[in-house]
Amino acid sequence: MARTIIVNHNRDTRVPFLRGILTRSLQKAGLSFKDAYDLASELRDDISQLDEITNLDLRKRVMRFLDKQCSASVSQRYQTNQSIDQTVLIRDIDQQAISFSRGLHRQVLKSLGIPSEQAAAIINRLHQELLALEDREISSRQLGHMLHQAIRRDTGNKMAQRYLIWTAFRSSERPLIILIGGVPGCGKSTVSVELANRMDIVRTQSTEMLREVMRMMMPERLAPVLHTSSLDAWRTLSTSSDSEATELNQAIANGYFAQAEMLSVPCEAVVRRVLREKVSLVLEGVHIQPALVNKLPVDDAAIVVPMILAVMNPDDLRKRIRRKEGLVPRSRADRYLHHFDGIWHLQTLLLSEADQLGIPIVNSTDRESAILGATTVIMEALAGEFSVDIETVFGPATVGETADHETTQGAAAEQTD
Repeated sequence: MARTIIVNHNRDTRVPFLRGILTRSLQKAGLSFKDAYDLASELRDDISQLDEITNLDLRKRVMRFLDKQCSASVSQRYQTNQSIDQTVLIRDIDQQAISFSRGLHRQVLKSLGIPSEQAAAIINRLHQELLALEDREISSRQLGHMLHQAIRRDTGNKMAQRYLIWTAFRSSERPLIILIGGVPGCGKSTVSVELANRMDIVRTQSTEMLREVMRMMMPERLAPVLHTSSLDAWRTLSTSSDSEATELNQAIANGYFAQAEMLSVPCEAVVRRVLREKVSLVLEGVHIQPALVNKLPVDDAAIVVPMILAVMNPDDLRKRIRRKEGLVPRSRADRYLHHFDGIWHLQTLLLSEADQLGIPIVNSTDRESAILGATTVIMEALAGEFSVDIETVFGPATVGETADHETTQGAAAEQTD
């Protein structure tokens, strides 16, 4: 379905109708998400046969829908909100205009490792500066300069430099492959989901799912080590008189490494696929051992960032496993606790191997510190690939733009005083 174009003659802009934007406007007027979404969908269907419509005509149609379906107070709030226009247009190098999105830019700041509340405060202040512009329109280059200055003003040079590195990376279109390993209970799934969300990575994969696929392909009689948990895999290994004397913790580690070796094959296949498609990936799981990095295919364009999550205190790791009881079957949590000494021994081996191979280790005592540590590892890896300054990333700021920015900051300060 082709999108109807909304024409604003006052600003000389042409942008596609977006149901999500209208839904949010209707929610601000007091509708529930479902009612706002349904009404926006009706309006989309109503104008679907039109190639274009003016912003004023669109607003009139919305008001007619509201008058028929909603209370007068909703219509009044919608009209009031529309009269307080907080739209700021950003023009890219091709002179295409899009609306400034606070949500999108907050996400950018979170991807740098800036806490959510601080990111929101920075973007809200920047939005006030943009609203103070005389014509509320700005080039993407000038916006880059302003956001860089806002980050530096609030967080310092380190985060401002991260913003330049992240922007240069996104512009390069190089794939980013993040590998997250660690023993059960260290927070791999939580960190991988949050990183994928913050960094806008749509491809995620767990080694647990890869193991399930391999189990379907290889019956138990051919690969018994696959058809058990990583903590019980040692029971399927052939034993000798020497190995029988091996302590249980080492036996558990031997079983784990045997299973991880088999899982390295589908891990390699997944990485080959994303390299071929030139997309980013987060690959996580207990089977991501440090030595896996050397087995993966190499691509000069890809940036591979491995890390091992670790909980350095055994009591903290036990608590983490107990808290997982509501997230995983109780029997699995009980099994983890029953084999806790083996898990702790395995973590010691993984950390030793990571240290020898120069794989970063992220302290995962709590969720926020783990996410911050993982973000720092990724940014440090990107910093090694991109040596940038602000003019390289955004181009030089003109004298006029600099002056406008200083005037804008003063005006915004007056509004907030």
